[in-house]
Amino acid sequence: MKTLLTSLLILLGSLQVHSQVIQYRSGLQPMKDGDNQMKLNNYRQAYDNYTIAVNVDPTLADAWYKRSVALTKMARYKEAIADQNRAMQINPNIANLYDSRAQLRMLVEDYPGAVEDYTKAIESNPDQTELYHQLANAHLASGEFQAAVNDYNLMLEKEPSDTLAYICRALANLNLGEIELAQNDLNKALSLCEENSLAFELQGLIYLERKNYISAILAFDNAIRLNPEFAMAYYNRGVAKKLNQNIVGAEADFTKAIELNQNISSAYFNRAMARRNMGLDEEALEDYNRALELDKDYAEAIFFRGMTKKVMGDYDGAISDYSTSIDLNPNDYEAYNNRANVKMLFGEYSSAIRDYDEAIRLKDDYGIAYYNRAVAQIMISKREMACDDFKQSETLGYEPAKQAMDDFCRVR
Repeated sequence: MKTLLTSLLILLGSLQVHSQVIQYRSGLQPMKDGDNQMKLNNYRQAYDNYTIAVNVDPTLADAWYKRSVALTKMARYKEAIADQNRAMQINPNIANLYDSRAQLRMLVEDYPGAVEDYTKAIESNPDQTELYHQLANAHLASGEFQAAVNDYNLMLEKEPSDTLAYICRALANLNLGEIELAQNDLNKALSLCEENSLAFELQGLIYLERKNYISAILAFDNAIRLNPEFAMAYYNRGVAKKLNQNIVGAEADFTKAIELNQNISSAYFNRAMARRNMGLDEEALEDYNRALELDKDYAEAIFFRGMTKKVMGDYDGAISDYSTSIDLNPNDYEAYNNRANVKMLFGEYSSAIRDYDEAIRLKDDYGIAYYNRAVAQIMISKREMACDDFKQSETLGYEPAKQAMDDFCRVR
């Protein structure tokens, strides 16, 4: 009997080993191992296990999908999308696959792709209310504001008390220029939840649009009171203060916004503008530089950095910035005028005149450019042409041109 029992145990053991070999050969066991590692939050080890599974059997749709989840946990979103694409090719009926891929596409800013996936997810799950909200968010992120409004309408038909949907629809309407509709949505949102920082933030933006800067500041105050870490609320309050001529207060708010989020290029730009007005040219220059590190094609930052460099005596740097500004926007008549002004300091009068010519071509009522070109004409002894320009500048209402006409052109 003992011998028989031993033989049975050996046989059972061999069957178990044989079963494990079959599972590894089929990819099932490494997939289970990956599942166990996911439960332990060992995402890298889980990824390795799922990789073994798909290498053993590339037709395992679940393994591709699960590996995409591990990749998502490691913030490797593009690779996760590629794995979900493979899973979908093998088995397009995996539950919530379109929804999952849509979320990943939102993370990599593939908003049209997210719209496509959320639309398909809704076709499969028409009663899942949250999908309509996500589709609306994807339309909003892609700049399709009317489509977003339509989606939020459907969402609110199903969930008429969804505060966030009213706030998001307000944002879409604000971008469509539908200020009253946006305000109505925010009123509704605040009636549902009186203490909502996002609603106050958007309300502040509406007041900004209406040039009601005091009310905008108060709305942003409320947003900050409810969420003291709300970087954009500080930033927008800074904008409102700047427009209300409170430059020091604006500079302080831009600084706070930067403390909370170092990646807002416009916060550096606007702080630079405030500091420039406060006579802090070196600090302003540092901020323009930082804004351009975050966005190398930030045309306004390049233009105003050129102005700051000129004030600081860096004329070569100023010309370089104005030239870059023109490259980015060939219709920037002010950049041509300002570059010409710096060329005048170098005595490059003919080159300056060509820039003034271009500025006037782009804006034929640009009185200051006619005046400046007249000065350049005087410097190369073309008095008659200079007087024509002074006269045109005076006609356009540029006050210094009248005195120039008296000094150089009118017969005494």
